[in-house]
Amino acid sequence: MKPVQKMTLFALLCALAIIFHFIESMVVIPLPIPGFRLGLANILSLIALYYFGVQAIFTVGIIRVLFASLLSGMLFATSFWLSLAGVLLSAMVMSAAKHFSCFSIYGVSVLGSCAHSIAQVLVITWIYQQFFMQALLPILVALSIPTGLIMAMFAQQVLNRLN
Repeated sequence: MKPVQKMTLFALLCALAIIFHFIESMVVIPLPIPGFRLGLANILSLIALYYFGVQAIFTVGIIRVLFASLLSGMLFATSFWLSLAGVLLSAMVMSAAKHFSCFSIYGVSVLGSCAHSIAQVLVITWIYQQFFMQALLPILVALSIPTGLIMAMFAQQVLNRLN
């Protein structure tokens, strides 16, 4: 693939990540768990990781959080810090998991989804000093498993078509 085509594809991934972030914020999931989302932008993070490499997953994630927060008027609000922490920890975990060849894209996605939930609970606990939020962590991690598998399935389909 030519450098211009790679750059165009990368810009498209970033733009789609921002759009998926907005779509996801509009979808209300009828669960009594505060802050639970499907993780649609994780599809694009996985594509970036498997198609471009480790640096790309961090770049796509940070660009998504910055621009989505800026466009929604929530830059440096609590939701910004929650998203940023989730993106950074999940990107680190997914990059490390991909490095070890015993994990498929499904395992990488589930680990990233769980890490995102853990980071958000830790940050919300730190910001508000409300330790009862940690009681939701097992439920959030359990919900992260099926959503991580579904997002990996979509990412795998896109990667198959890109190759």
